[in-house]
Amino acid sequence: MSEGYANLPQAFAADLSRRTAGSATGQTPRRISGGLILALVDVLVVGIAIVLSAAVVSGFGKPGPMPAEWQLALAVTAAAALSAANFQLGLYDTVGQGPIERFRLRIQGASLMPWPTLAIVVICGGVPFPGAIVLALAWMIVIPLGLLGEAVARDMLLQCKLWGAGALLVGSDAATARLASYLLSHPEVGLEPIGRIGNDTRDRTESNEQGLVPRLGTVSDIEHFAHAAKVAVVSLTADMPPVEPARLPFGRVILVPYVTGLPALWLSSCGLGEAAGFAFSNRTAIRSNHRIKRLFDLCIAIPLIIIALPVIAVAATLIKLVSPGPAFYTQERTGLSGAPIRILKLRSMHLDAECRLQALLSQDPIARSEWDRYMKLSHDPRVLPVLGNFLRRTSLDELPQLWNVIRGDISLVGPRPFPAYHVQRFGPAFQALRTSVKPGLTGLWQVTGRSNSDLQQQEALDTFYIQNWSMWLDLYIIMQTLPALISARGAR
Repeated sequence: MSEGYANLPQAFAADLSRRTAGSATGQTPRRISGGLILALVDVLVVGIAIVLSAAVVSGFGKPGPMPAEWQLALAVTAAAALSAANFQLGLYDTVGQGPIERFRLRIQGASLMPWPTLAIVVICGGVPFPGAIVLALAWMIVIPLGLLGEAVARDMLLQCKLWGAGALLVGSDAATARLASYLLSHPEVGLEPIGRIGNDTRDRTESNEQGLVPRLGTVSDIEHFAHAAKVAVVSLTADMPPVEPARLPFGRVILVPYVTGLPALWLSSCGLGEAAGFAFSNRTAIRSNHRIKRLFDLCIAIPLIIIALPVIAVAATLIKLVSPGPAFYTQERTGLSGAPIRILKLRSMHLDAECRLQALLSQDPIARSEWDRYMKLSHDPRVLPVLGNFLRRTSLDELPQLWNVIRGDISLVGPRPFPAYHVQRFGPAFQALRTSVKPGLTGLWQVTGRSNSDLQQQEALDTFYIQNWSMWLDLYIIMQTLPALISARGAR
């Protein structure tokens, strides 16, 4: 076993020794690439989309069934075009890309698919009607099916350890511990932390708070681990160890600057003479983006409220039967620039809800502690039995807020419009940041933790959303909202 691993836990040292020996001698068993699996999934997705589209078009009868050879020609050219686009966009690289960024790139790749496909088929002799219609339908199917296919493939590849690569975390002890905790809880990012290198000389068998990522030593030991990881993740903090990232012996180096207020998404690099810089747009400060977001809200909210009207009517009737009194109620919330807004909801609580709440909190210290942390209760005495719980778990009680979206009080996506007593629990700086954008019907914390998020997590998720806002992020959250509602994870 290498001298550099002498003070490490035995199992961990053996794993590092295996990684290093295999990489150094070229005797590592060849494994199927995760990127290859994703490419095969794309080919399968395109084939399914072409067959389904051809079946739909043929079902209308008039043009007649599409010949099998033309279906095959379209499938082959479309699969090649999609695979080439996704390869160029880096989607077959499973290292260092989060789900939101991959979501954007996958839609861009699917949007590029039809044009080279159509051009190739036309050049090779034209495509019989209704081939163009089949291609258009296939494109609409490829986007959701491709997203689903990647999600399934990612889970499988994670289980088989074919997703991502080993990463050595370089930096101060506190910074690498934070990084290790994040990467361990988000394996979809594709960076498996194998250990931490820094300037701390304490016992290297000591690990981070999870006890899973040992401290391997100082920067002087880094040569011992150069073959054990493909990626070095360097934390740029004021107390980072003396290291030149460009000279690290790794195939890929990722720099993580800990700068307050810096967006995590949509950054681009720029060269300023000999210096390197990061560039980003402050999207929430651009007025044209607000108009685009407003148009986006109306285009989705108006059709949705028309579809939802029968559901709202049935729910209102049931509420009246279970609890005499109004089926709807409005509550004052904090809106854009701190202005009060009236939010419309289906009533899921008793008419004397606040009295019931105060009585419980004054008598039950456990409930008081839960309320102070989450501003919600897992067993809320205010909620109507059965029906109220169902409405809240499925979020059907919030359907009338589509009217608030149409009115312009709130947006489809944004920080949730909390009551004043909830907002006042946050610090002044975050309150100001939160009211700089419109609140939303759904948001990032709803599709991740929902009511399981405490105040600190709510602040972190809302800050991330505001600092990284884009229409891509809004679209990602909207597409994640339906699975979150169906699973009712974290709902109260």
